[in-house]
Amino acid sequence: MKWIHVVAIISLSFGVQAQRDLTPNSKKSAFGKRDLRALSNYGLQFQLGGTYLMSKLKNDVIDVTPTTGGFRGNFLHDPKGKLGAYAEIGMFHFPKKRSKLSLWLKTVLVSYYDWGIGFKYFRGMEITETNFIDIGGTVTDTYRDPFNFELGYVYGRFSLHKNINFKKNRGRDKSDFFLDNSLGINVDYRVLTKSEAYGTGYAVTSENQRYSNPLNVQLHYGLGFGFRLKRGAYLIPGVRVPLLGYQSTSPIISKSLSGETAFGDPQFRWYSSKYWPLLFHVKYMFAFEKKNKKGCPPAEVNDQDKNTQNNR
Repeated sequence: MKWIHVVAIISLSFGVQAQRDLTPNSKKSAFGKRDLRALSNYGLQFQLGGTYLMSKLKNDVIDVTPTTGGFRGNFLHDPKGKLGAYAEIGMFHFPKKRSKLSLWLKTVLVSYYDWGIGFKYFRGMEITETNFIDIGGTVTDTYRDPFNFELGYVYGRFSLHKNINFKKNRGRDKSDFFLDNSLGINVDYRVLTKSEAYGTGYAVTSENQRYSNPLNVQLHYGLGFGFRLKRGAYLIPGVRVPLLGYQSTSPIISKSLSGETAFGDPQFRWYSSKYWPLLFHVKYMFAFEKKNKKGCPPAEVNDQDKNTQNNR
């Protein structure tokens, strides 16, 4: 009789476990609350990060003939970048349908696209090193003149993104880790300018100075490492760099009637040097939840819709 009671208790225990929903493949989902929210194909994205101005690694020494303004010697311009900051807010959108080209190639060409408006704050400097040389070729004196500047831009941006998943999770079409590649365009306009007066005593050392005008248009590339925090929520640290650009420059800040226009060069000019802007960011994205009509509970119509919701 005792063994009959033991067998009955064990059978009852298996019966209770069989009633638990074990449909999800992950242990976390199996023993927790399943996320059955109906998510929209769009949401909010915002990002914070730092800026940095890259410059050339090697600076050319410029020799000056003795007849140039009575100056004998050489000089070089040494541009340096400093850390700045930027912030952006906008939206992202998952495409509702794949294009015919995407279906024909049997691959997803655009995972999502996003846009935003923000503010960029850049800091940099240029050091002009001037060497005075006597008639015998000996350096008699050296001057190092640092000049600092700060620039602030408001901007708008639009980018197309292609995600590459590292490894597929069992039971889902997408993994929780992916590479985020993007290609887009940004239009910047300078609204903040703080620049120290540029002068070195001899005009020859500053005659090549140029200053980028406020408007700047760039084609940029972005690379990030994405984390899927939960359904519809993502965290993506990454970097964005300009590839091509359009801008115009002026000889001095106060004048804009004469100058030069650069097509293709993404660098901007300040003082006598060029700077290549880099952006480092941490982006957070979350999809909005659909609002259901009263009396109509959310339902997953078919397997395709169910898979789409689970992997969003």
